Amino acid sequence: MKQIKVIGLLLGCSLLLNVALSPLAGQAATTTYHVSKLKATKHRDYYVPSHAYHHVSWYLGLHGKKATLTKAASLTKATRTTYTSVKQLKLKRGKKTTTLLGVRTSSKATVVWINKSYLRIGKNPNRIRATRTAKGHYQQHGNALDWFNPKHFKTLRNADYYVTTYPFARSSDYQASAYQKTVTTIKAVAGNHLADFKTLAYLPITMKTSGDYSNPQSVVMTPHGQGMYIMQTTHSYATTGRVVYYDLAALKAYGITHDHMARLRRASHDKAVNKLTATDRAILKHVKIGPQFKTGHGQSLAYNPHNHQLWFIGHGGKHANLQQLSKKALKPIKKISFKLNSKISMGSVLTFDNHGTAYFYSSAPKVGSAPKGSVKLFAGKIGKTTVRFHLVMQGLRYSPGTIAQAMSYNPQRNQLYLVSNGSITSLPVNHLGHLKSSAIESTMFQTTREFEGLSFTTNGGAYLLVNRGAEVLKATTNNF
Repeated sequence: MKQIKVIGLLLGCSLLLNVALSPLAGQAATTTYHVSKLKATKHRDYYVPSHAYHHVSWYLGLHGKKATLTKAASLTKATRTTYTSVKQLKLKRGKKTTTLLGVRTSSKATVVWINKSYLRIGKNPNRIRATRTAKGHYQQHGNALDWFNPKHFKTLRNADYYVTTYPFARSSDYQASAYQKTVTTIKAVAGNHLADFKTLAYLPITMKTSGDYSNPQSVVMTPHGQGMYIMQTTHSYATTGRVVYYDLAALKAYGITHDHMARLRRASHDKAVNKLTATDRAILKHVKIGPQFKTGHGQSLAYNPHNHQLWFIGHGGKHANLQQLSKKALKPIKKISFKLNSKISMGSVLTFDNHGTAYFYSSAPKVGSAPKGSVKLFAGKIGKTTVRFHLVMQGLRYSPGTIAQAMSYNPQRNQLYLVSNGSITSLPVNHLGHLKSSAIESTMFQTTREFEGLSFTTNGGAYLLVNRGAEVLKATTNNF
């Protein structure tokens, strides 16, 4: 029995000593070197620059004058890490000497060894931190978007239900009368997941001055459909607006969703011209109007089912911000300013899944060899003072349309929805990054209306916000 153990040890040593690959290439599982010099170093901060991400870190095993290196991790996992040096080691193999630094991320962390030439002195500039610049306002330092290798980005060739830009037009009923009394239907005419939408409620157009409520930009239904939040801007190209909360459970008693569909719109108009009736006053008690503030485009109001918060993109682009909205005061109570990176801008749509993961999509960024106009999905988290996103490394060849109008999440089906004018595409959250074309659902509608927002209740009810005139429609199925 002892003889077998000795033979095994000798065989193991023989295999270990004959590995010929260098840790500089990061290809060998275990490599053995001659120890030239090992010493403690002053504690100093280091980070890995992007050109060295394709290398690896190592675990060290010392055996007298011999040292073995076993791969620890790819340095792509250290894109935001600041290491502290604790030891320095010189290893010799043939005529070549390599200097490694023993580094760790904290006093309790395991020491890993990295080729010194792959490190730069200083704290990692990509580390995320924030400074408070005003009450409730935080300025983030460090890119919000995680590093990625664009060569690894792939696009799935999904079915093409792309709808090009069309001239927006009023619904025929609205053209005939602002006080619509009957249901409008937006019909699905193509795709692999069809559902029509029928009017739930006609929203106010005028509250104080003519047309001041005619530009709804996004909708959030409460989880059980008892109420809805509408973010609207003061006019078509404005970046100021407000949020209005409609207590649907109470308003339905006045027939605004069935027998008296014109009542809500008429009540708001009567208020504007100082001709309120008793019924008007009763109806408007269930409409809560928030203060005016800078909404940005306004098309991104989203509900986070994990922490029950409302958030929106106050400003997209390279210098972006995300803001939390008070459900009670209907105004912003927190603002986090950030940039994704120097090349990719924040999108203009937002949604959250049940775990609190935030998503946006855009067809604008150029990523690797992905075709122009293909969909790029981004996922991340909004923290207390910072935000962080990563690119999902699989996109879609075809977006639903020219303009990203909204994004939504269906908690019943665990699906994400990409909304453009006249077309909606959905995809399963569980398969992000490794989607198959058969999992992509698309719906094309026969309409010239402008799609503004989409929201779901916990039972899968789908609610579509459109304009000209402003109304919310509900899908004819809870399986949309």
